[in-house]
Amino acid sequence: MKLKNLLKMGWHTLTANISGHTCPLNVMISLTNRCNSRCQYCNIFNRKQRELTTTEMLALLKDLKRLGAQRIAFWGGEPLVREDIAELINFAKDECDFFLSIDTNGYLVPQKIDILKKIDVLVLSIDGPEKIHDTNREPGSFQKVIKAIETATKKMNVFTITVLTKENLQYIDYILELADKYQFSTTFQLLHHSDELASENEDNLLPLTEQYRKAIEHLITCKKRGKRIVSSFEYLNYIKNWNDYKITTSKESFGLKCWAGKLYCNVDTDGTIYPCSVMIGKMKGLNFLDVGVKQAFDYIKNCECKACTASCFTEYNFMHSLNFKVIYNWYK
Repeated sequence: MKLKNLLKMGWHTLTANISGHTCPLNVMISLTNRCNSRCQYCNIFNRKQRELTTTEMLALLKDLKRLGAQRIAFWGGEPLVREDIAELINFAKDECDFFLSIDTNGYLVPQKIDILKKIDVLVLSIDGPEKIHDTNREPGSFQKVIKAIETATKKMNVFTITVLTKENLQYIDYILELADKYQFSTTFQLLHHSDELASENEDNLLPLTEQYRKAIEHLITCKKRGKRIVSSFEYLNYIKNWNDYKITTSKESFGLKCWAGKLYCNVDTDGTIYPCSVMIGKMKGLNFLDVGVKQAFDYIKNCECKACTASCFTEYNFMHSLNFKVIYNWYK
């Protein structure tokens, strides 16, 4: 991230802590529900919504920039299936100067590598060795993501995200060995889809609480040994001490404030704005096409959920709460 983006994020975060001022600094945007994969724990591809047009997407990005946004993350569905993905990337980088990341299953990365060169971080999903990854996702998906890793690590900054299920807890070391081999950074995620986004099979993939806890303890040990884990110690300890592994709670956990709807938010595929993706289907949001981005963002400030196990949101909460250890971890 450029120094000016960091300084602006820092200033808005400091102001929010002192005065309560809010703005959408960090925005996740679902570009589509369409997907060329059928993962076992995901139901996004079955959602029936109208996608934002190219014109609507460009207007959204322009308004977010005006309101103070510094970082944008494109996700879905599979964002690379959008025919206008190159135009959206170019506008986000060249016209808005956002720090831009894209979450993808990797299937289309080799074909679209040239248009991805401008982004700051490519986030690829990998769940373990071929048999395990294909079990969590679909047959043939492992070879596709390995091809994406081989292609992208030569061109850009690559993170992987591994969704931990009872099928792959014992394969953490395998992921870390791949990271050393291809020189990418790793993050690890607990199952955390909202009911609307999760498949009926998600509960069958959920490990026992003690199994999750032992896996998280192993991640902490590996990070101490210098393995390529970018998840912060604070986040890992936070989820290690979670009472159970339900997705959300209405109480602040361990004194950590949730900044969803205050300094970050999620724009759903149809333009409805939520505090985060976990809240889709759990609360009402307004569509920016009807009321404008600012009013839709201001509407979601009072969210009943106060904490969750989602890695990205918990890391954001630490950073926006001015936890300098977490800020330094991600700056490195």
